[in-house]
Amino acid sequence: MTQKSISGRDLSKTLTSEDLLGKDVIDFNSTVIGVVEKVLIDPKTLDFVGISIDKGFLKKGITIGRNYIEEIKEHAVFLKIRVSYEVKGKFVFDSEGKMVGRVSSVDLYENMNKIVSLMVRKNSLLFSGKQMIIPSRYIRTIGENVMLSVKKEDLR
Repeated sequence: MTQKSISGRDLSKTLTSEDLLGKDVIDFNSTVIGVVEKVLIDPKTLDFVGISIDKGFLKKGITIGRNYIEEIKEHAVFLKIRVSYEVKGKFVFDSEGKMVGRVSSVDLYENMNKIVSLMVRKNSLLFSGKQMIIPSRYIRTIGENVMLSVKKEDLR
């Protein structure tokens, strides 16, 4: 049965919260981030603001703003970005391929998906302390691992 709209607009192709809740959220590298847990709407403008993502048992959820969403399909929500928090747990290697350690946390710029620095749990006795901060300017690439643009010895 079709619903009638008092606005005069055709609402047959719109989405409801039921259409989004529980859908997989996939980043631009085809990695499943989690599932849509909530749909976020601005109470004043009534505009769609974004989604809240459940990442699973014992994992902290995240919120993704509307501008980071590429498209919503029948089976999933696709993002324009790689979620920076997904760097956590990856191995870090220096410019010569030497293991530096493993990312233990990510510091982001304000509420954006931009990395300021990585907290890395060290893998050797080269560094004083148990963890070190690596500024984003030293990050060359992020893929399966994090590759730095400097040597391990220059990180002190």
